[in-house]
Parts: sequence; C-alpha cells; structure tokens
Amino acid sequence: TGAPRHHPPLLRRPRQPSIPDLVGTDSRDPADLTGNADTILLIHVPADRQNLYLVSFTRDMWVDIPGLGEGKINAAFSRGGTDTLVQTVSGLLGGAEIDYVVQSNFAGFIALTRALDGFEVDNQHASTVTVQSTGRVVDFPEGRITLSGTDGLIYVRERKRLPLGDLDRTERQRAAVVGMLDRIAERADEPEVLAELVPMLVRNVKITGDLDVDDALALVPLAAELEREDVVGLMVPITGFGERGGASVNLVDACLVFSSAAAAACGGG
Repeated sequence: TGAPRHHPPLLRRPRQPSIPDLVGTDSRDPADLTGNADTILLIHVPADRQNLYLVSFTRDMWVDIPGLGEGKINAAFSRGGTDTLVQTVSGLLGGAEIDYVVQSNFAGFIALTRALDGFEVDNQHASTVTVQSTGRVVDFPEGRITLSGTDGLIYVRERKRLPLGDLDRTERQRAAVVGMLDRIAERADEPEVLAELVPMLVRNVKITGDLDVDDALALVPLAAELEREDVVGLMVPITGFGERGGASVNLVDACLVFSSAAAAACGGG
C-alpha cells in the first residue's frame, strides 16, 4: 500500500460500504469448489473508506446452521452450499448483509499467488513444515517474509505447529489477504498490467453476488491508499474449546460477537 496515488478514470471508486465474504474450501481438485469451508473471512469496508476490517471465523466454531441444526461452521457450506453459509455467517453477526461471496480452493489460491509473483506477510510465529508429497522442508521465520508458488498455500493451511493452532491460522489467513492487497497496490500505477491481472484473479475464483471485473478494478484505489496499519484484523470471539459428538469445537462468545459486529459496522475498532 502507501501514499494516495492518481488512477485513471477506469478505476472508479464505489461509494457504498461493502461486505464481501471470502471462502476457501479444502478441495484439491482444480475444477471442484465443494468441500468444507476451511477459510471463512469477512471483509468490511466502511463508507468513509479509512479502514478495512478482516473478520475471521475459525472453522471449528459450533454454530446454528439455518435449516440443518447445530454443527461446525465449515460444514454449513459442505452441507448447505453458499446460501446456507451466508445465512450462518450473517446470523452470527446479527443479520449483517453480505454483498457477495468470493470462493476459491487450493489450486485457485496457488494460481493467485503465482499471478501476483508472490506477496509479503508479517509472520507472527516461526514454523517449519515438511511437505508430505515431496519431502521438501519449508521454513517460515518470524518477521516479514515473501511467499511464492505453493508456499503461500502451505503457510495459510498450517496450524499444528502454531501456539494456538487454528486461532493462529486465522491470523495467517488475514496476513495473506493484506499481503495480496499490498501486491495489487504495487501494480496500481500500471494500467496495462492491471488490465491483465485483475481479470485473471477473477477467473480463479467463483463469485456469488453482484461483482464483476469492473467492480474488482474499482477496489484497486482502496488497496493503494490504505497502509498496513489501516487494516484491522478481528476474529469472531470464542469462550473456549469443547466437544460435540466426539469432535473438538470452538465455543462462540455470543455476547462479544454482537458487540464486535456493531463496532465494525460503525467503523470502530
């Protein structure tokens, strides 16, 4: 990101607040966007466009799934599809309206990483991962690091070697979004590059809702104008861990969820 920049008229700025939901499934088939939603990340852009809020939902949160009863939130997608996941997320946040859903899988995330020629993240916890299929050892030292190729996917999927497991994984997922936005912002003064990059990014995701390539281009100025410190990372709060039907789950703190949602909707921290 960085200081405000001039952009051509093509990059129009949408004036209304926007709430997209990013969903990453665990499908390994490039043509398959089904499976469990192992990444659920809500993005809120207030009307004043001074901040960007990233709100994570841990995949093992035990929630009410409309029409299906109780279950882990990542199963809302696999059991009921996009609409059911949207209803579940919206219900947790007091009926917040979600404008559109951007969905990808393993192959799509790798393609996005490569299209951006990698991106940087601020890594909070050092870890080392051995890739089972190849035996390759990947080190993620603490501090600012660059992720490229398949390393971006490995980074955002890791949880077992992190102090707080899945809770820390949601922080890594937010860091990856910030890094990708930074990388897109670096290209903001190159209209020819953006004309190829943004449509390619859109092709590697499935979008449910009213969002097209022009709308995606319109978000580029926002990425260019925000600094990393303008991005507020949040996680839907939990009271702790429990067990349901023999499975480990995260217990939602309902009272704090609604106060956090209200603060984000008002542009607060």
